[in-house]
Parts: sequence; structure tokens; C-alpha cells
Amino acid sequence: MFKRKKLLSQTPSMRTNLRMAMYIGSASLSGLVVLLLIVFNISKREISKAEYSGMQVINTEVFQNTDVVYRGSVNNPIIGIMIDVKGYKTAVKLNSITFSLKGTTQPYFKQVENIKVWSSGQAKTFSGLKQLYQSIAPSEGNVRIDINSMLSPGINYLWISTDIKTSAMPAAVIDAELTSLTVNGSSLLPLLASAPGNKKIRNNTVLFSVRSGNFNDLSLWNSQRDGKGTTPANIPQNTCFFIQSGHEFTLSESDTSSIAVVENNGKLNCDKQYALKEVCVEQGAIFQLNENENKSGNLELLILKDGSNYIHNSTGSFASEHAQLSNTSQVVFMKYGNHSFGKDVAWGNVMFDAAQGVDANIGKAFRNIYGNLELRNTGKGSLFTEGVNIMSVKGDFIVSGGSFEGVRNVNSKLVLNVGGSFKVLAGNISDVVNKTTPGARTTFNLYGDVMLLGGKIMLNNADDDGSFINIMGHENPQVRWMQTDKAQVELCNVAIKPEKELFLKGDKIGDIPAGRLFSVERNAKLWCAALSVTGQGRFSLADNATLGIGHSKGINSEKSEGNILTKERQFSSGANYIYYMAVSPQTMGEFVTFPKEKTIRNLVIKKDSPMQQVNLASDLFVSDQVKVSMGDFNRGSFKLQLSDVSESLHRLN
Repeated sequence: MFKRKKLLSQTPSMRTNLRMAMYIGSASLSGLVVLLLIVFNISKREISKAEYSGMQVINTEVFQNTDVVYRGSVNNPIIGIMIDVKGYKTAVKLNSITFSLKGTTQPYFKQVENIKVWSSGQAKTFSGLKQLYQSIAPSEGNVRIDINSMLSPGINYLWISTDIKTSAMPAAVIDAELTSLTVNGSSLLPLLASAPGNKKIRNNTVLFSVRSGNFNDLSLWNSQRDGKGTTPANIPQNTCFFIQSGHEFTLSESDTSSIAVVENNGKLNCDKQYALKEVCVEQGAIFQLNENENKSGNLELLILKDGSNYIHNSTGSFASEHAQLSNTSQVVFMKYGNHSFGKDVAWGNVMFDAAQGVDANIGKAFRNIYGNLELRNTGKGSLFTEGVNIMSVKGDFIVSGGSFEGVRNVNSKLVLNVGGSFKVLAGNISDVVNKTTPGARTTFNLYGDVMLLGGKIMLNNADDDGSFINIMGHENPQVRWMQTDKAQVELCNVAIKPEKELFLKGDKIGDIPAGRLFSVERNAKLWCAALSVTGQGRFSLADNATLGIGHSKGINSEKSEGNILTKERQFSSGANYIYYMAVSPQTMGEFVTFPKEKTIRNLVIKKDSPMQQVNLASDLFVSDQVKVSMGDFNRGSFKLQLSDVSESLHRLN
């Protein structure tokens, strides 16, 4: 029998218990079985695992590395190979790849040697850590090599590299082309076999280090890597000095226009009045700039490759005004001054670890950081910005020590974009230097997790409208806010932007000070678990926003209990309310809704067990749907009114 009802009965004899049991897809109650009492939406996978029991390679492309290369250099990546793998259970084996050096200046053997294949896993940057193949002599035609390596689900990257002969033709080019690859015994053709561009060989002479020592000691250099060549009597123009693995050199004084290449596990220290045309730091190598006499850079060009390291141990200028820093390079400031940061540099990873750090304005220098920015130690000083600045950190922003003051000076504004996680483990961070800086504020646009685990986090120093934290971005739609009681926290305005889901972890989120707002905007979601949003400020849940409620006391407008404990609380009548977590019994709580009283858009019961109970705490009107995917919903003596209800009663045999 079907009939329409606007109001469920209030009599105890007609008490409504909704319980959804996930055994064989049936819902059971003692006595009556309600198969469709309100509206049940039971979600199921649109694609079953049986339909995709194994992985499938769905895309293979080639991309080009077009950096110039030095004669005598090793492990130069020519092309990268991207393999996109999709599936569930069965692993995929890359059996072989077929490629050629097509595009390289012929004859190949006069330009290159040691053709190698590497895997960098799911990182697009070249890594010389996992070698899959090596051939000493290059072939003029296609080369098929057996790889027999497993590919992970998602994106996988391979690289083809070569060593350049010391006698290679200057201005010759290096290139490669992927012909095909075999996966699980099936031959596949790449969507793009050869990307545009190539690598050009520099016109440099070559010297290799034979042991550690003074850079200017000619007895430490040789024309061959194995030290069996000749020792130079003088230095020709445009000489490239290769500091080999395990060797460390110090350059104190020089007027040469030479080039230095620091190879993996090598190190170059520069002191006093050094001068070099170029320094190239390879993966795993270190270049350290110590205090010099004129405190100014003496390099025309600094190149930091992926995985390389630069240590700035000087209050003088950054090593070069012309710097090419890869995204995964690391720059460490162990000492610095206000002019130590260079101009218009695109940084990789940056770390401040200076026991004798000073106050420094970093706003203009660090506009673009493609890796992480970490503060470990700023001594007795602080890092800050002045005026109007935008700083973008593609990786994590980490404060594990030291001090970051946001902005100084009146009317100063900072927009700090953080693509990765925003982590405070120790130290101090503030939005504005102090509360007596009129018109100054910081806007934190955070795209990843927020982790406030220690230290002093004072983000409420701005006057008037205050500073802002915006939880935003579509690339990572689900993020966490983890806050512990070990951190001293005073927040500014916090907004969860549309299409973003925030999951609370740790101890709580707060405090939201008086005059500040924590808002869950339209189409955004906040999952509170059993934690609370605290403070003397205001909480606002917008129309079409979603609030996940896991506290045993639900949410309340007046009582000091439940998930929302700010002084002012505004719950939209057009929002969605989800009661979840394993706690039982759980009361929905007594909360006032706006603009329509005692009204919500959707009510969802999503417990971990059919026996876990959610209790209605006041009369309620649901304008859209009630969904019970798991749990026991107890109306008690309160009215639950629905906009449109179809009721069907059945008995189980």
C-alpha cells in the first residue's frame, strides 16, 4: 500500500526506527521491515573489480630535455618516457623498449657513449638512482633492450641518458626517439615518439679531478677520468673542471673564466675573491658559498640540477644574479643578510637554518618557489615582507623553528599561496608583526593539508577585517586540518571554499577569535569527526554546504557541547547535515537554522554499524531527502516532517 504523508505519527506506538543493515543488501527491524520509508539511496560501484581484473596501459608519451651539455659530462637525460597505467590487481611488466638515437649528429659513436635507461618511479624529474640498462657503444639503428621491470598503477617515468665524449664535436646535437615498447607481451606504440628539440654539445675543453684539494692546484687535474691522461701546465680558455664523486675542492682566489661541474657526491667550496664563468651542480652534489671579502657574487651563471644542493654561508649576495634552479634542487641559507637572496630567481626547495639569522625582508626575493619553503632556524631574527607582495610555494610551507612575521609596516599586504601542506611544528608564525600595525594583513591561500602541531601560531594581529585563511583548490579536493594542543593557536578568518572537503584530525580546530569568522561556503564540506571548532568568533554553514557531525552531542546553538563551540553559530536551513562515526547513541542536538527555522535540506545517517543509534532532539522539517545508509534513526517523540514522502510497509517472512 502506498500513501502520501506530510507528517510522521507522534504516538509512541508508531515510533519510527530506521535501521539499515548491509548484509545481502537488506534492511531489517524487529517486527516491521521498512524497505522504503523515507528515501534510501544505496550507492554501488559503477565499475566492478571483475570488469578490470588487471592493469591496462592507456597512454605512452615522450618528452624532451633540451639543456645544453658539456663535453666529458655523464648521465645526461635525453628523453623522458611517460607510461600511464590504469587498473586494479594484476601488475604490469614492462618487457622491453625499442629506441634509437635518431636526430643525433652522426656518426653517433664520435659524440656519445654509455647509453643508459633509468627509472624515476612516479617522479617526473630525472633521477640517477635506479638504472635499468647500460650499453657502452651506441648503435646506428633501432635498439631493443629488455627491461623486465614492474610498473605501478598511475604514472611511471623512464629516462634515456648518455655520456658525452671529451672529443665530441662542438655544436653537435644529441637526440633520441622511442620506437615502441612491449608490456605484458603486447607491443605498443607511443602517442608521441619524439618530442621537439634536442641537446647541444658545448665547446669546452675538459679536466677531471684526481683527488680533493685546492681548486687552483693544477696537479689535482687530469685530462682523463681515470687519471691516466696528462696534467695541465696551464689552463686554456673555456675549460670545464669536473669534480668527481667523493672529491672536495676549495676555490679562494681566481680570475679564470672557466666552468666547474660538481658531480654526484662531490663538493665545491668558494671563499674570498673567487671568479668562475659557470658552476653546474649535479644531483647529489654540493656547492657552498662561504663569506667572501667583497660580499658579492662572482659567478656569471649558477645551474642547480634536480637533486643538487647549494649552501649559502655568507651575509653577502647569492652566488649569481643569473641562476637556473631546478624544481627539486635545494638551497640552504645557513647565514644570510638582507641582500643574500638574488633577484627574480625561480627557486626549487629553500631552507633557512641560520643560528645567527637576522631580520630579513624576503617578499620580493621569494615570489616563486617550486619546491618546499622551510624555516628551521632564523636565530634572533625574523623573516617578513613589506609593502604588497605575492609569494607562491608550490610545495610545502614548513615552520619547524625560527620566526616568520608575515608583514611589517602599515598597509602592507601579503598573499601567500601554498600548493602543498601548511605545517607548523615549532617556532613562531604570525600574519602581522603585531597588533599595532594599521592596515596590514596576510591572506593564506592553502591548497593542501593544514598541520598545526607545535609552536606559536598567531594569525589574529591584523586590524579591521583581519587576515584570511582560504582552504581552496580543485587539484586536491580532500584535505586535512590536524591541530594539537601542543600548538598555541589563534586563528584569523577561515573559509572552506566551494568544492573543497576538509577533514578534522587531532584535538580541535581553533581558536577563532572574537570578530573573526569560520565559514563553510556553498558546496564545501566540513567533516568534524568528534572534534570541535572553538573560539569566541562566529561559525557559518552556508546554503548547500555540508557538515559532517561525529560528536556524541551533535551540534547545538546555545549549549557548550558538540562539534561547534564558537560563541556565535549560524546553520543554514539549506545545508546538508550528515551524522556519522561509530559513537552511539548520538543526539542530533538542538540547533537553530536560518532563514527557515527548524529546517534543513538533507539529513544523512551514515554510521559504521546498523546498531548505532542517532536520536532526533527537536522537531525538524527536511526539504529534500533523508538518507539512511547505515544505522538506527530514532525519532522519539519529536516531529519529523518531510516535503514529499512515499511510504511502503512490508513484512519479512
